Amino acid sequence: MGAGPVSLWLWLCWALPARASGATEPRLQRDMPNVCPVFELALVGHQQPCVQAFSRMVKMWKQGCAGRKWCMGYERRSGYYTVYKQAYRMERQTVYKCCPGWVQRDGEPGCLHLLCTVGTCFNGGRCSEAGSQMCQCPAGFQGPRCQYAGI
Repeated sequence: MGAGPVSLWLWLCWALPARASGATEPRLQRDMPNVCPVFELALVGHQQPCVQAFSRMVKMWKQGCAGRKWCMGYERRSGYYTVYKQAYRMERQTVYKCCPGWVQRDGEPGCLHLLCTVGTCFNGGRCSEAGSQMCQCPAGFQGPRCQYAGI
C-alpha cells in the first residue's frame, strides 16, 4: 500500500514534531535532587462528540391497503450519526523544574549545581564559591540565602 499525499501529510504533522522536540537533557522527575513541582495551566485540545439527528423517507411494504393485502408506502425514519469537534479546556499540570537556586547542567540527572547571582543572598551575604552552602552569611544571619536573623 503506497503512501498518498494525505498519509504523508499526517506523518509529517505527527511524527516530525515529536522527534524535533526531543531534548538532549534528561527530563526532570520528582525523585531527582533539587527538583521541585511547579503547577502550570495548559490549554489542552480534545475531541468532543456531538450527536446529530436526521430523518429520511424509507420505502416499505405495508399491509392492509385498499383492495390489496400489501402495497408500497413510505415511512419517516430517524437516524443518528456522531461528529467530533475540537474543543479546548484549561488543565492544571504538574511539571518538574529546578528548585530556586539550582540549575541542571550537562545532561545530569537532577539539578546539582547551585545558582548564585546578584540578589540571591540577603542581608549582606555573598555567593559561596565552594561547599554545599549557597551563600556565605555575615555575623548575625543564617540560612541558605542569609534570610534568617541569628540569635
